Amino acid sequence: MDHFVRDVGSDSSGPESELEVISTCIFPRMRTRRLGAVALVVTIALGCGGTGVHDSSGIDAGSDSAIDSTIAPDTTTPSDGTADVGSDADASDVPPGDSGYPTPLRHVIIVIKENHTFDNYFGSFPGAEGTTTCKLKDGTTFPCPHAPDRTSRDLCHGHDCALTDWNGGAMNGWEDVSGSDKGGDHLAWAQYGEADIPNYWAYAKAFTLGDHFFANVLGPSFPGHTFVLAAQAGWALGNPGTDITHPYWGCDQKAGTTVDILDHGTCTTKSVFPCFKIPSIPDILPSGVDWKFYGTSFYVLPEVWSMFNAVDGIRNDPKQWAHIVNVSQFSKDLSAHELPAVTWLVDQDLADEHPNVGGICAGENWTVGYLNQLMASEYWKDTAVIFTMDDFGGWVDHVPPPRQYGCDDKKPYGLGFRLPLLIISPYAKPHYVFKEVAEQASIPRFIEKVFGIDKTLSSIDPAAQDGAANDLMGAFDFTQTPNPPLVLKTRTCL
Repeated sequence: MDHFVRDVGSDSSGPESELEVISTCIFPRMRTRRLGAVALVVTIALGCGGTGVHDSSGIDAGSDSAIDSTIAPDTTTPSDGTADVGSDADASDVPPGDSGYPTPLRHVIIVIKENHTFDNYFGSFPGAEGTTTCKLKDGTTFPCPHAPDRTSRDLCHGHDCALTDWNGGAMNGWEDVSGSDKGGDHLAWAQYGEADIPNYWAYAKAFTLGDHFFANVLGPSFPGHTFVLAAQAGWALGNPGTDITHPYWGCDQKAGTTVDILDHGTCTTKSVFPCFKIPSIPDILPSGVDWKFYGTSFYVLPEVWSMFNAVDGIRNDPKQWAHIVNVSQFSKDLSAHELPAVTWLVDQDLADEHPNVGGICAGENWTVGYLNQLMASEYWKDTAVIFTMDDFGGWVDHVPPPRQYGCDDKKPYGLGFRLPLLIISPYAKPHYVFKEVAEQASIPRFIEKVFGIDKTLSSIDPAAQDGAANDLMGAFDFTQTPNPPLVLKTRTCL
């Protein structure tokens, strides 16, 4: 996400001073980490409010947590993650179980982190379509530099900057964006290697790594997070503004707050209130298939940060909003044998891996801690974990989106840049690089497939992109000997 510190509307390179951070962008996700005691004092005054709704056709109708980032305890022992290579099979090859579902999967967990491209995390991964040679517009090449655990600045990743980076598909516009390079550091081109994120690489080696998984929008967090819930973002392109009294994105923002959207599926933009009357996955789950969003909340505020805040039917229905809970409940639900069938597990604090906020090591530890708990539980045997990012974060990726941006009234978004995708499951193809083109809308499509849902979100609202999205089933083999758990050690972060 790009919130508390530094998405600043995300159509600029971002503020460079502490004062600018406080005044312009600290509230979309309560990012207090860099602000210290001053920010803590400021946030005491925060509150939530605002009404209004916007539907996906463009007709007006009506966080983070800096403190709540405790790493889930690592109480189990390591495993080498050895698994037999399975044969090719998809959901149609497997007879329904007694539940009537088309695969052995009964639980889906979606883990969303912040702001990295595929090349930035897995550019040197063996067998994947990566690169370690970076290039400038004039043809100059150089070894892609090493990315630090904590970056010195954020990179511009708003819609305008993304269009510049994309450069009509040439994928060479980063040098024209302010802040991509300072003093010759070429930060936007930098990459992490296996030594920097060893546990993510361990998951990629043991299970499935997707190397053609794309964002649905050339832009920042607000649309990226909404797509994994609803297969659309009400045509939003950027992030809403926030202020000291209304820090959460969505329906809780004060009247007059706006976000830019594509107007009626064209490339003309208009500004609307960021509360959308759009269908989302909870609207189409079958009876008996429950869900929760486990998130973080800044400790002086009661509300968990969730992009469901921008979905009117969830935020303004108390029964539905009760499914938005603190991430600490995840561990309790595992222990109480009450894990829901569909889970979003989303961190919005120092462990979210957002550049210039928290460290990559801390973020990886957060993920590993919770996945270790899952793998030690009764739920591992029938769960699929989908791990990815909300947006590209301003980092370079060399593969052009295969569906291009450009005023198509049916699919005007095109696709954004590639994001890391890990698929972790007993039935994920082991040691496998999944090369099919997929997108953030593939996550809702996957949920629909797992639970045998005939109705797609796109059948309710054509703005949703799930109906035509890859369903990710090609990353699974439901006839293979199930993969064992891969319990990993968290690391000491410097």
